[in-house]
Amino acid sequence: MREDIDLNDNFILIPAASGGGALVRRSQIAGGRANGADGAIIYLAAGPSVYTTATIPQIARYLGAEVADIRRE
Repeated sequence: MREDIDLNDNFILIPAASGGGALVRRSQIAGGRANGADGAIIYLAAGPSVYTTATIPQIARYLGAEVADIRRE
């Protein structure tokens, strides 16, 4: 895990596809997936999903997620 990322349970403003954004706690982000070329869907532990204009790589960088190195043999 990257050491320069603050892992406190602070709020994150995720830009919403319909304008504005959604303010969520880091701990409430349960997962996400790409939503075509238009951005991503972020799944929240408590509440509705957020359709965002941010891409999964952008969100992953902000949260300090590591990239899995998966190779086929």
